[in-house]
Amino acid sequence: MFDYPLDDRQLQNLLDGGTESENLEFKIAQNSFNKSNLYDYVAAIANEGGGKLIFGVKNDRKIVGSKVYQGTENKLPHEILQNTNLKVFVQPLYINKKRVVIFFIPPRPIGMPVASSGKYRYPMRAGESLVEMDTGTLQQIFSETEPDFSSEVISSLSVSDLNKEALSKYRLLWSQKANRKEYLNFDFTKMLRSLNLITEKGVTHTALILFGKKEVLNNFLPDTEIVFEWRQDLNKTNYDYRRLWRDPFILIYDQIWDVLDARNTKYSFQEGLIQRNLKAFDEKPFREALLNAVCHRDYKMRGHSIFIKASTDSYQIESPGGLVSGITLKNILLRTAWRNRRLAESLEKAGLVERSGQGLDDIFEISIRNGKGSPQLEEVYSSSFKITIPAKIKDEQFIKFLESISSEVDLSFEEILELERIREEAKVKDVRFRDKLLSLGLVEMVGRGRSTRYILSHKYYKGSNQAGIYTRLSGISREKYKELILKHIRENGKGKLRDFKVAFSELTPMDISNLLRELKQGELIIFDGDMKSGSWVMRKTT
Repeated sequence: MFDYPLDDRQLQNLLDGGTESENLEFKIAQNSFNKSNLYDYVAAIANEGGGKLIFGVKNDRKIVGSKVYQGTENKLPHEILQNTNLKVFVQPLYINKKRVVIFFIPPRPIGMPVASSGKYRYPMRAGESLVEMDTGTLQQIFSETEPDFSSEVISSLSVSDLNKEALSKYRLLWSQKANRKEYLNFDFTKMLRSLNLITEKGVTHTALILFGKKEVLNNFLPDTEIVFEWRQDLNKTNYDYRRLWRDPFILIYDQIWDVLDARNTKYSFQEGLIQRNLKAFDEKPFREALLNAVCHRDYKMRGHSIFIKASTDSYQIESPGGLVSGITLKNILLRTAWRNRRLAESLEKAGLVERSGQGLDDIFEISIRNGKGSPQLEEVYSSSFKITIPAKIKDEQFIKFLESISSEVDLSFEEILELERIREEAKVKDVRFRDKLLSLGLVEMVGRGRSTRYILSHKYYKGSNQAGIYTRLSGISREKYKELILKHIRENGKGKLRDFKVAFSELTPMDISNLLRELKQGELIIFDGDMKSGSWVMRKTT
């Protein structure tokens, strides 16, 4: 993977070096190669440790040349990324005027098989063929774990390299969380041994991150620094205020919040006769987001720091390292995994981190309940993870709506998140927890059949300046459509399907046909003439 690109001599050496193996796949592909098959082969090679897929070469390593994807090689990496979530390099190369195409394929992440959009969900190779990955292999991959950097020991360090003030503060937090007063009598060495933060061989990275003296951190983990930047406008290049910490985290945890809180503002809104105030920056979401960054960052990445960029509109916390293996932007609110388990466990024992993985849930729920909308999650080129948490209130009415619900029924985090999705999108086709939300009168169904959509109930729009929006979203009732059809037929003497398609462009042809059929069954109209030239007319009464 890391020998990209190859020159003709390196490729020839590769072809002369051995037979086709798990890390090398040859395809003749002289004129064409199905894209679906390409995605499957790329995923299969990644699932088996990564390697190279080479077009224009026979299994006996003889170069025959290939015209496949000629002129579109630059588009392939993006297409492969979209269909396998893998960053693959593609190189066309000419040897003796014969063109070969080389795909440089990375290994799959630890604990996560690579999926394909092709014929197979999780492809793997069986001889010269592809097959679906079996359950046993999948389970084996999912059970993999990354080495825990935070539990690794630095043999050259001892307790004397740790900050006594930080150790004392942690001991107090540990005692309070465990409700064990006797912990306060532990000397630092005994405490650290009880927490598995030191061994006979030395001090763990966790102990260094939480308690290390500044000069020791500078020597061993200079990238543990946390940088705070304030801008009145988040899009400005230059910051208005900047501060950097490279200290034991236990000592700076509160300081970082204090710096943001000093710039806090209040938003006021009226609820009846009462004026309510909400802060732009809520303490719990900020602390949870900061702790997530500290626990999940990749400390092996050099030259990268945790960055906090705040403005009056929002704040961002970006930490080095992409998402933990097995976690994606789609499942991040559903699955839990730690990159630095020992560090997370130590912060949990001090009462700072939720081991259950509820920290991110809390961030989202508080932001939504405060009418600020959902935070935004982003993986930046798989090298860092960013969360952006809004500061301004977007929807006062939604705050009141959720509060009125809470006084009547308990909703899960997932149900609150679903209500927020409907609020943002206004009208949605598929709704999780549909039956419960409908039965509670929190959402309403609009339309029928393929045109069925769901909106927030009238409870949300009532009493605000959004009543007109509700009328627009809920649309015309079924009975009203029937009245308009009858009115058209009475006034014009007849009505054709094409007339109603023009009149009711928001409906599908099937919806209109269903309305006409119901009017016919109600003996109000009949169809006169043949299917091609006939019309709907009023039924004569005797």
